[in-house]
Amino acid sequence: MSYTEHDVHEGRRLMDDGRENRLFIGDKLLSVTAMGGDGDFDRYCDEISLNPRTARQYRHTARMCTPPVRQFVADSGVHVSYSVLREGARLASSGKPYDEGYCTLRAVIGEALQSGATRISVAQYQRVLGTGPALQDLLDPSADTTIADYLRALPPDERDKALRALVEENDEVHEAMKRVMDAKRRRDRETRGPECGGGRPDKAQALARDLVWLRDQATAFMNRYPPSSLDFTEEQRAACEEALGTMEVLATWIRVRVGDRTAAASRGRVEARDLVAV
Repeated sequence: MSYTEHDVHEGRRLMDDGRENRLFIGDKLLSVTAMGGDGDFDRYCDEISLNPRTARQYRHTARMCTPPVRQFVADSGVHVSYSVLREGARLASSGKPYDEGYCTLRAVIGEALQSGATRISVAQYQRVLGTGPALQDLLDPSADTTIADYLRALPPDERDKALRALVEENDEVHEAMKRVMDAKRRRDRETRGPECGGGRPDKAQALARDLVWLRDQATAFMNRYPPSSLDFTEEQRAACEEALGTMEVLATWIRVRVGDRTAAASRGRVEARDLVAV
């Protein structure tokens, strides 16, 4: 083994110092921005070179982790990282922290003391709380677990619940997933051509595939702009009307091209039947 017990002890001490420092930063953020708005908060974060999203996380965790909780953790002698405290403060869909007042963490620390355990891991705490990794942790490129890994390990019911939560509660994720699925469907059609037939590509197949691609683009376009009343300027309205005229010409062109082929095929079938009848 490349490290010793002393190395572990020193590493945990440094992590505990990091936990306290993050909580102190959160306390500072609470005090200096209490009377200001988001603008003041963001400016202060810029002054101290701290990412505003991370700062809000520090501030929220510091608010939830009250001095009595901090003292209890420090006196326990059980190694508890800042990430554990952050997990307990994380808001559930109800709007309340997963471990309000850290009652569950206190119980977990008590069990650790009884069993002789020396640390509480985030994964262990999550199992007790019945939670999973935060979305921002799963999106972190350096994280050990990806979204795909996490979802793959869940039972089907839990997987569906997690996906619904992502889609229903996060508009950005919902739009991103729609874009990914639309792109996948387009790639599948381009490679397999389920609506256009297989075999050797020809002009008819290429046209059909391009029309399918246009259809997908049109569907995505309509989903992106749901029905609503919009106030256009004169220039905007003129541009839209010009685009609409082009689309009408395109629709007519498509009808002619597809209709001619359909009519020709129909005429061929009729002539074939007539020859058989004769």
